[in-house]
Amino acid sequence: MNKLLNTSLKRFTIYAGIVLAGSIPVYYLAISGLWQYELDEHHIILTAEAGREDTYIILGAITLLTVFFFALILGGFVWLNRRISTQLWQPFYQTLEQVKAFDLNSNATVEFQSGNIIEFEELNSSINKLLASNIATFRQQKEFTENASHELQTPLSIVQSKLDLLLQDGDLSASQSQIIEQTNYALSRVSRINKNLLLLSKIENNQFMEQQQISVAESITEIMDLLADLLEGRTIKSVINSECIVKGNRMLVEIMLTNLLMNSLRHTKKGVTIFISLTDAKLVIANPGTYPLDSLRLFKRFTAASDQTPGSGLGLSIVKEICRRYGWEVTYNFIDYRHEFAVNFHSSFE
Repeated sequence: MNKLLNTSLKRFTIYAGIVLAGSIPVYYLAISGLWQYELDEHHIILTAEAGREDTYIILGAITLLTVFFFALILGGFVWLNRRISTQLWQPFYQTLEQVKAFDLNSNATVEFQSGNIIEFEELNSSINKLLASNIATFRQQKEFTENASHELQTPLSIVQSKLDLLLQDGDLSASQSQIIEQTNYALSRVSRINKNLLLLSKIENNQFMEQQQISVAESITEIMDLLADLLEGRTIKSVINSECIVKGNRMLVEIMLTNLLMNSLRHTKKGVTIFISLTDAKLVIANPGTYPLDSLRLFKRFTAASDQTPGSGLGLSIVKEICRRYGWEVTYNFIDYRHEFAVNFHSSFE
């Protein structure tokens, strides 16, 4: 039973109870008057004891009849309202479920069922216009991001190559070389952000369609070997289950794992231990910390995990988008002064 029907039913029950309770003395006075009229008309005189008995009988009969009709009216009201509510509100709940399930990142369109209720038809029409406007704006933003990132990559690469050639010039002074190096570093960061934006756009557009069975344990081992130089001075404690197999695009899975590992390495000082746990359906990467991060903003774009070691602000956004792509769940928790990033692969198994 919906909330609206519950509210109406409560109000009706209270109102009907008051009316029926108030009707008992009215019935009693009316029947008593009629009974007394009949007695007087036939010149019948009752003793005081008989009069009390008649009064009790009349009150009992009226009360029982009132309760009976109250229950009958209330039961009929509930039954009728259930039937009417089911038919009347069904289009509304269908619309509500479709709106709840709507996702801007998916290419699916929303089609509301037509009905004969004018108010719901107007509601569906208004929602359709709102969704169409949002979808059009979202697609324009995605296209702009993809096109801008694609077009910027070539000039950025040209500028970087020119700066590298300029650094090889022996006539440069120390201050000039330092300025060029700083410029090259900033340009490298811009280029990295641009590539990440382009990658996000490709993931959202489902351009990585190839899927295969991937061993997460093997991928983690390979990535850790590639990051061996960055692991210098840090200890890795791992418990890895080799039976964790997921289905997805190998490149995306490796990017996700690399970003998670790089995030922990970037925010872990030398001499500190990083913990990696892999079960048959869950990966946890944890590193020590002093205070919790803002979990509401952590996976949003251009939000650095820490102000002390800022990155591009897109690494965890890419992780979130890859997990969304395959129906996995990525979470963050701060437990016992440790930052724990976990990926549940529960929906990746066939």
